[in-house]
Amino acid sequence: MPSLKEFLFRAAVKVVQCGPIPQHIGLIMDGNRRYGRKVQVGSGGGYYLGFETLQEIMADCMKLGVKVVTVYAFSIENFKRPPDQVETLMELAKVKLAELCENR
Repeated sequence: MPSLKEFLFRAAVKVVQCGPIPQHIGLIMDGNRRYGRKVQVGSGGGYYLGFETLQEIMADCMKLGVKVVTVYAFSIENFKRPPDQVETLMELAKVKLAELCENR
């Protein structure tokens, strides 16, 4: 028996298949720090959870046949944050982007 997540994904695919599949989707990653604090994992944990969600969304996009996904994950404004936050974001991006490339 499929999990609830898989069932919902299949249902979403059927809905999306009623119309044309977008060829390009843009995602703006925002609120991960706030979310991390809300669920008590800290801002670094929130960034990590945001990347995990991004990986899931990208996998779903691949299943649907979306050809291009643009991710806006770091703005020039982010450099005004405390250095430890900037370092956390940069290191996480380096590791997670390498993982995405390895896993295609």
